[in-house]
Amino acid sequence: MTRDQAYKILTTHLKNKNLVNHCLATEACMEATHERLHPGGNEEEKKEWSLAGLLHDADYETTKDTPQRHGLALFELEKDTDFPQNIKYAIQAHNFEMTGVEPQSDMDWALIICDPITGLIVANALVTPNKKLSEVTPESVAKKFRQKAFARGVEREKIALCEEKLGIPLEEFIKLNLEAMQNISNNIGL
Repeated sequence: MTRDQAYKILTTHLKNKNLVNHCLATEACMEATHERLHPGGNEEEKKEWSLAGLLHDADYETTKDTPQRHGLALFELEKDTDFPQNIKYAIQAHNFEMTGVEPQSDMDWALIICDPITGLIVANALVTPNKKLSEVTPESVAKKFRQKAFARGVEREKIALCEEKLGIPLEEFIKLNLEAMQNISNNIGL
């Protein structure tokens, strides 16, 4: 599967620009996390991590009223598409509380952990004077992480798993993913 094919699948099923931007951000964070965990690693594997991030919420608009199907419905909608098995599994496992598909690999856990950090970082950008990622610092994200009332919907407990499941300290994980999103800020309108 190429990145262009994955992007076409994403934009076929997701029409909300903010959701598409979230998927682009998650793609960038997954790639950065792969590079951190596997420096100089397998390029094909890095691409698969990126594609899992890009496609993880492709069925969200279809499943918003049936959350137990989120992560599963994409593969019903795209039954003729040949998804690499580990991408398919990671997407199914990113909503494991609802799908029952238990995360197993580093890629599965990375997707679960990268998904919510994008929301926390975007929320930080939206409270800066110019609503730009360039104005966000790792310190400001870490401070807002500790403020439970800020961006209430962000699943901080999942972000905190970066230490246990990936072996990356929280502050480093925040910085890594903020930089990944800053690198694509023009693509996501921030």
